Amino acid sequence: MIRYKRVVSEPEWGLRFFMASVPLKGGLLLVSLWIWGLAAPPLTAQEPANAAESESIAPLLDNDRLPDLLHCSIQPRKPMLDFAFRFDVGFIVSCSLARFAGRASEVLIYARVTPEGGKPILLGETYRVPEANSAAKPSQLKQHVEMSGGFAVGEGRYQVEVLVLDQETVRTSRKRWRASVAHSGRPGAAQVAVPPGTVLPIGVGPRRIKMDTSGKGLRISVLLNAAPLNPRTPALRAWDRALLLGSLSSLLNQIPCASVRLRAFNLDQQRELFRQDQFDDAGFVELAETLRSLELGTVSYHVLQQLEGRLDLLADYANSELRAADPADAVIILGPETRYFAKVSFTKLKRRESPNPHFYYFEYFSGHLPGSPEADALSSLTKRLEGTVCPIFSPGDLARCAQKVLTHVQPTAEPSPTGRWPARLAPTH
Repeated sequence: MIRYKRVVSEPEWGLRFFMASVPLKGGLLLVSLWIWGLAAPPLTAQEPANAAESESIAPLLDNDRLPDLLHCSIQPRKPMLDFAFRFDVGFIVSCSLARFAGRASEVLIYARVTPEGGKPILLGETYRVPEANSAAKPSQLKQHVEMSGGFAVGEGRYQVEVLVLDQETVRTSRKRWRASVAHSGRPGAAQVAVPPGTVLPIGVGPRRIKMDTSGKGLRISVLLNAAPLNPRTPALRAWDRALLLGSLSSLLNQIPCASVRLRAFNLDQQRELFRQDQFDDAGFVELAETLRSLELGTVSYHVLQQLEGRLDLLADYANSELRAADPADAVIILGPETRYFAKVSFTKLKRRESPNPHFYYFEYFSGHLPGSPEADALSSLTKRLEGTVCPIFSPGDLARCAQKVLTHVQPTAEPSPTGRWPARLAPTH
């Protein structure tokens, strides 16, 4: 069963857009640009704007009489504690393509964040909207361009100002609001890693992955479900990527690992996005760039024709772990619940030849209350492999699930190095 379906076949496109982000000199922000479901990855890291940029943009942000001539919608998102134990404050900008009259445009988006009693911090990014199809009239451009962005903060109150600027016409849209971030006072609640009143880029930077060489570390395979937190949307937003990378980093910090094999996949596209045996620091950076370039909005009709493709992908993963020459101590499927509920057939799964690995599904739920959610394809697969499903509703749940792995799984001998493998491609025919 599929909760949400979005079908885009290549011959149906009336307009084709190809995008690239253009970095500001010294300052970068934000993450996702979407035009009619086709994504363009930002090609740069995230850094605060420099002093010169702050000085030039301040008059626009301070001018309360500045008219809204670009007519973009700016929707704030409720702050959420991510798995790096930071509060993420996000927003989505939506602009009509008709406002650009089909011409190539550079759109600048700035976010000025001022902690209560503190100094403002400016973050920004430039996006290039390419020229529309010459056969299309401005009145026919009914689609919208969407940009998601955000920042990470500690506890406190913040004034947030977002400015959208069409660089050529100097038309703008602007929104100002106050974000109040408070930590839960419940006993056992996780501690926030960001000090109160602190503003940071939302992106999770490179992480130091330290392996346990004491002989007590576990050999772990991680299957990362690269999907949005909301199973009903095809867009991988800024906070989606931050949570995926943050949860992976937190997991590897909480479990002493002798080795880590990582595969990232997407069920919509029925393909593997990233694979590295002996996952390391460089692999974390490469994975982050892969997620940044992920185009979840467009699914090839060749893929949609292969209804069993996503189940075959999951069966391949399970079988490769079951029949590995050096099986892992534990296989951890990590990521949000999926919108797919079909089950992998027993006939597609190989027989287990050793007690290892034990399978776990760390299943993150967004917008749910703890309970008994319906079993998706990944939880069904985990149970068929006699594994354990660990529902995660909060950062503290991740720590409890990691402790469960440490309690039930014992380390075995050191793995033999096998290097890198090519990613599995999506079906083409």
